Amino acid sequence: MFFLLAAFGSPLFYAFAVIIESQLSNRTFKHQTTMIFYISLMNAVFVPLVMFLGWPSVPSTAAIVCYVLLAFLDIVYLYPYYTAMKVIDTSIVAALFSLEKIFIPFWAYMIVNEIMRPEQYLGLGIIIAASLVLNLEKTTAIKINRGFWLMLLTAVILSFENVLYKKILQHTDWLSTAFWSAMVTFTIRWGILFFRPMRQDIIKNFPKYKANFSKFCFIEVFDQLGNLMPVFALSIIPVLVETSISSTQPIFVIVYGYILSRLFGDRFKEKLSRKEVIKKFVCFVFIGIGVNLAIGL
Repeated sequence: MFFLLAAFGSPLFYAFAVIIESQLSNRTFKHQTTMIFYISLMNAVFVPLVMFLGWPSVPSTAAIVCYVLLAFLDIVYLYPYYTAMKVIDTSIVAALFSLEKIFIPFWAYMIVNEIMRPEQYLGLGIIIAASLVLNLEKTTAIKINRGFWLMLLTAVILSFENVLYKKILQHTDWLSTAFWSAMVTFTIRWGILFFRPMRQDIIKNFPKYKANFSKFCFIEVFDQLGNLMPVFALSIIPVLVETSISSTQPIFVIVYGYILSRLFGDRFKEKLSRKEVIKKFVCFVFIGIGVNLAIGL
């Protein structure tokens, strides 16, 4: 039960981080690479704090290769992710992370030999159907918006990354996995500076970064908490259970978004009309039902 609670910490903390990321991506930084670079700067402060929980073991050569691959995936998925934030509501972006469940069974079977039961497939089907309804541009014709396809690409990348984490955790502890994957990702992201146009835009936007430094701190704190908890949980529970629990993230996003809009006004990309909120919550409920089926409750 404790590991299930830890897994639920991921959507709870990620939801708050994604709201702030959406605001910065839509209102502050025009180019995704600039946003990615400044997000990575905070790793230098917070990643070493993981060492207070214990000392990470020295990785093997095979583990280093996996960490490099994880770092690459952790950077690449941000491009379609931040682009989707400019197209659709933040809570829908969060909900579409559930699309990775389409690919999790395939990767889980191929890499870690996890086999699903029929009711788990039914749960995934419900999650997928609810995600599609959230992204219909018109109710009279089936036309999926661009944000859906961007998040589908994000889901493919993240599904493989999640199963790869599980594969690594079969050979090492969760703390070492969390530490080394984060450190390698942080190191590789500095490679952005080798590209002149990206470097120039990063320098140009440094004043904006300074002005929003506190927001980046909040993102990093909640991202690290959201990242550590599922890695810890994955050391015990199956990858499908953890990724299904993460489907509850959009519920936290829309609740946080509503509270923040009441406190600070309409500064967040979130449609909160009565019709939209009802539609979203109905879809989120079905996603929750899918989660329950997928984790076998």
